[in-house]
Parts: sequence; C-alpha cells; structure tokens
Amino acid sequence: MSTTRVTVLAVVAWDAAALTSGVIVTLTAQLSPQTVMRDLPASADYCGVSTATRLIADRWSLLVVRELAVENTRFSEIHDALPGLSRSLLSSRLRYLERLGIIERLDLCQGDRRSKHLYVLTEVGWGLMPVLRALGDWGMQFQADSDDPSGMQVDLQRMKESVDRSSLPSGRISIQFLFARSEQHSAWLRVDRAGARACLGVWEGDPNLVVRSTPATLSDLYWGQRTCRDAIANRDITFEGPVKYARGFSGWFSNRPAVRGFDTVGL
Repeated sequence: MSTTRVTVLAVVAWDAAALTSGVIVTLTAQLSPQTVMRDLPASADYCGVSTATRLIADRWSLLVVRELAVENTRFSEIHDALPGLSRSLLSSRLRYLERLGIIERLDLCQGDRRSKHLYVLTEVGWGLMPVLRALGDWGMQFQADSDDPSGMQVDLQRMKESVDRSSLPSGRISIQFLFARSEQHSAWLRVDRAGARACLGVWEGDPNLVVRSTPATLSDLYWGQRTCRDAIANRDITFEGPVKYARGFSGWFSNRPAVRGFDTVGL
C-alpha cells in the first residue's frame, strides 16, 4: 500500500477513512494569540503589557519584524541583518510569528534563485510599528558608546545593506570612515559591480570620499535621530573629496528605517 503525506494548514477534523487508507496528516495550524497564550508558561496576565511581552518579548521576534518593515523580506536578508541570530533560530522565530498571524510567508516562482519564499508583515504585524518607534526612541536614551569593534561592525553591515546603488556615481563608490574619540579608528565601505563590501580598518585603495565622524553620529544618522545637515553644522561629520560626493552622501543610503516607515528624517 502506498503512503501519501498530506499537510493541512488549518484546523481540521480527523477523518477515520483517510487514516485507514495510509494518508499521513501533518497539522501545521495557524494558531490564534489566545491559543499561543494558553500553551506558554503561566504568569500573571494582569494587563495588555503582560500579554504582549509573553507573546513577542523574546530576544529576536521584534527585530525580525523590524527587518521585514524595512523590506528585508528574504530569509538570507533577515539573517545577514541580524548578526548573532543563527539560521535555525531564525527559522523557529519565523514559524512562530507566522502562527501568531504577525507575518505571512509567500511562495516565489521557481525562477528566483535567491530564495523560495518571501516573508511579509500582515495587518497585525504592521500594527507593531508604533511600538517599534517608541522602543527605538526610548532605547536611544540608553545607547552605549559604539566604540567597541563588534558594535561598529554591526553598524557597517547596516549601512552596506542600505546603500541605494542607483543613486551612486556610476553605480559605484568607495568611502573611508575615520573616527575621532573612538578605540576603533577607521572603517571602509565599497560598492561596485562585484557587490557591496564593508570592513573595519583602512582600505588599500584610494577612496572616492573620506568621512570623518564618530560611530555614534553615524548610528544617529542611520536611525533618523539626526539629519546630516545638523551634523555638518555642528562639525560632527566632515567630508574630504569632490564636492559632488560630499553633497551626494546624504542620498546614498535611502533603504534605511529612517526612510522606510520608521521616521521621515533623512541621513
């Protein structure tokens, strides 16, 4: 007797005839928040904050939601944007958020070699945006100095992912960052036909533009806490290189939270 495997994506009633005919039914039902709450460890759910923290206040769920909000919708894009999150744990978080109805997985056509699926926010997921904005504003008050190399490496990764290639001179650019009042003195970012690369240290070639600033200032610009115009006026960022590159710098990083929904303040 041949065996057929059937995956059921909804709550179903058991069919005795199907079970006796060799059909293996795998249940992957989308759970309601109430059902998920029932299965979590018991605690005092005395208010909405308690309920919300039990559902999504783990280390990574809200960060995954943030990446989807800025249109990092492929598994690899989310994974690259969240250093420290393993692929297995990311898979687990995506499945959990999908069961909650916060995200939705979309199947891609077979011709797309980069990924088989896209993950997008549902209406419920987009409802978390005010929460993320408020958390971001609150967290900025406690932001540690970004002098440690690991923190600067994360910031470089974010900037690399946010580059808008269509806005670059001839589609390519090399930028050398020199940091004052920092243990990590330099970093570089290069975009060309081979892709975007970023690393701590000094680039071996001749950069198109040298940017003197601090890691904290670049972080503020990335998250929309300051404008580039304000940073220039206060001498918190300066440029060495062609004037057209210095003027264009603020428009090269358009794929950022500050532009894609979290804020309206430009880099």
